[in-house]
Amino acid sequence: MNDNFYKDLKLLKDFSKISDTSVYKKLPDSWYVLVSDVTNSTKQIQEGKYKQINMVGALTIISILNLRENLDIPYIFGGDGSFLLIPKSLLDESKQALLAVKDLAKTSYGLDLRVGVVPVKKIYELEKSLYIAKYEVSKDYSQAIIKGGGLDLSDKLLKQNEDFYIKDKKDEKFILDISGLECRWEAIKTPKDENLTILIKAFDESLYDTVLEKLDEILGSNEKRNPILKEGLILSFQDKNLDIEASLFSQSFLGKFLIRQKLKLLNLIGKLLMRFDIDKWGSYKQRIVSTTDNEKFDDMLRMVVSTSFKQTKLLEEYLQKEQEKKKLVYGIHKSDSSLMTCLIFERHGKHVHFVDGSNGGYALAAKQLKLGEQE
Repeated sequence: MNDNFYKDLKLLKDFSKISDTSVYKKLPDSWYVLVSDVTNSTKQIQEGKYKQINMVGALTIISILNLRENLDIPYIFGGDGSFLLIPKSLLDESKQALLAVKDLAKTSYGLDLRVGVVPVKKIYELEKSLYIAKYEVSKDYSQAIIKGGGLDLSDKLLKQNEDFYIKDKKDEKFILDISGLECRWEAIKTPKDENLTILIKAFDESLYDTVLEKLDEILGSNEKRNPILKEGLILSFQDKNLDIEASLFSQSFLGKFLIRQKLKLLNLIGKLLMRFDIDKWGSYKQRIVSTTDNEKFDDMLRMVVSTSFKQTKLLEEYLQKEQEKKKLVYGIHKSDSSLMTCLIFERHGKHVHFVDGSNGGYALAAKQLKLGEQE
């Protein structure tokens, strides 16, 4: 059995080493790629459902991670969907979980979620690869770093061929576990002039070293460009924000009202615990900052950063010149704030906080990147 393939990987300590081939291991061909994405996400974003779309992307991840707490499962959050890499032993349960999330997305938010599974063996037969590394963001969060073209191929296979859709019969006895999923923070205002959600795909992977050096030069270090600062973290007491989480558990007016009141009470307690530094809560916001996924890599750089207008101009000029030289393609979406969706496994331990730009972030940046690919 190779269920612990990812769990046993040596930790990468430096994100700038993503071009180093020696840090990657090839995924076993007995594994599978789970793929999900919200259909017509651009249209749904235009209708104001970007928060709900982010929540559905996070739902697909937490539903699989909760199946086996002892397994370490690699995943990528893409804003309007996700990728997860799983061993064969988890396949049947994972299909049931994603079918349940598909129903929940429709019932709670009116969103159509496409869910599929692609055998890694099929990816290798089609001459793409899946190489993976594990990057230690902090002691409470490690992140999958993936290359080889396998995820992009999986996404295309799902969108172009219904044979890869999950068509299993739903097991009515299956119980969906989404515990740990939270979305209780206000939109986080940018600490600078604006936030950029950035996608960068280089045609030669060795170029990423240069790109990351240029990003450091223009935007400063990861710490300086992180759009999530503890000073910007404000627990929400607004019905429209809390309704997104409440809608997962009830569709009735009274039911959602009662859940919102419960969430407000929990937020009030959390606010007091943090203010008076009770039982480790004084450092809770800093723990959140250290477990954000605002910079990641899966055959492209995905980043949400805060910038000054001057930094934005310099970055766009650099990326445009590199695109004109046919060295890379990119997409950028600008906003005044970030959205954060949280997976809490241990309240004072293992966390991950998915970050996307407000008003469409990754989904709209991807639209611009695809236009660049067509040039």
